[in-house]
Amino acid sequence: MKFNVSSNILIEAITKVIGVTPTRSTLPILGNVLFRLEGNGLSLLGSDLEAYVEVKLEVDGKTNGQVAIPAKRLETLIQNLPDKELNVELQQNQRLIIKTKGGRWSITGEDPEDFPTPNEIENTQTISVNPEQLIRYLSKAIHAASQDELRRSMNGIYFEIKNGEFRVVATDGHRLVRIIKEGFEFSGNKTSMLVPVKTCNLLIKLFKSNDEESIDIFFSNQFLKCSSKNVTIISRLIDESFPNYESVIPQDNEKKLKVNRIDLVSAVKRSIIMSDQITNRTSMMVNNGEVKIKSANNEYGTDSEEVIPCSFTEDEEFEIAFNGKYLLDALMQFDSNDVIFDLNSPLKATILHPSEQEEAEDLMMLVMPVRNI
Repeated sequence: MKFNVSSNILIEAITKVIGVTPTRSTLPILGNVLFRLEGNGLSLLGSDLEAYVEVKLEVDGKTNGQVAIPAKRLETLIQNLPDKELNVELQQNQRLIIKTKGGRWSITGEDPEDFPTPNEIENTQTISVNPEQLIRYLSKAIHAASQDELRRSMNGIYFEIKNGEFRVVATDGHRLVRIIKEGFEFSGNKTSMLVPVKTCNLLIKLFKSNDEESIDIFFSNQFLKCSSKNVTIISRLIDESFPNYESVIPQDNEKKLKVNRIDLVSAVKRSIIMSDQITNRTSMMVNNGEVKIKSANNEYGTDSEEVIPCSFTEDEEFEIAFNGKYLLDALMQFDSNDVIFDLNSPLKATILHPSEQEEAEDLMMLVMPVRNI
C-alpha cells in the first residue's frame, strides 16, 4: 500500500472513525483503524463490534493494499503534523512509514485479516429522512435514554414508523421524550427499531453538518445502515422489546401551567446548586399568578427560593417537586419562549410541551415527580 495525502484531510477522516473505537476491549484488534486502498480510493474502518464507521476519501494512490493501524497513536501523530503533505507506504511486517519533507515516522500495524468487517444487511427496509430533522430529534431525545446497562430495553432510542407518521421515543423510567413527525412518507407496513445510544451519538456527530435534502436509512430486524456523502454507519440494533410507553402518558392532566422558559431555566439552574446533591429535589409552588422555585440541602445548610410570573388554569395553590436535573434537561430541549405544564396531582407524571410546536410536529416531555417532604 502506498499513497500521498494531505494531513488535514487524513486527520478529518481519522477523527470521524475513531469515535467508534473502544478505549478498552478484550479484542485488541479493535483498537486499530483498518486502512484499505484501491486505486485513488482510501477507506478507513473502525468498530467496537456493535457499530462500524467507514469513511472514504480520495488520495493519490500508488499501490493497493490494507493494514490495521493503532488508532490513538496514529491520530496523535497526524494531529501534530498540520498542513503537511504525507507520503504513506506499507512495508514488510505490517510496518507503516509516514514521510514528510522533513521527517519520517514508523508505526507497526496488525494483520488486516484479523480486523472484523460488517456483513451485508439482508431483507432490508428503507426510510428517507431529512438529516437536519433526524439530528434534531435525536438530540432532543437522547438525554432521556437509560444509562443503566441492566435495562437494555431502554438503552436506546426507539423509532416507530408507519405511513404518515415517524416517532422518536426515549425513556429511562423516570422521564420520557416523544416526538411525532406527521406527514411522513413510508410505503411499508408499520415497523420499529431500537437504536443504541452510542449509534445515535455517532449519527449526531457525523451527520450534524450534512447539507443533503435527505439520507436513506436501511434496516433489518438486526442491523441499521446509514450513509451520507463519504461516511457510512452500520450498527447492530437492540434485540429487546421497548416498553409500552403510551401506557404511562397520562390523558387526564387538565391543570395547565404556562411559564417563560428562559426565566424558568435560569431559576432551576440556580435551584439545583442549592439542592440535595443526590435527589436534586426542586419544588414548584404555584399560587396567585406566580410560581415559586424552591430547593434545600440540609446537610450543607443551603436553600433557595425564587418567584417568577406564570399563568395557571386553577385557583387553588398547587405544589409539585421534581429531580431538578431531569426538569432542566427537558426544558433545555424546547425552542419556544414559553413552556406549558400539563398537571394532575403532585404524585402523577407531568407532561411538558412547547407553547408553539414546529410545523407537522408534536414534541412532548414527561417527567415523574418526587414526593413532597
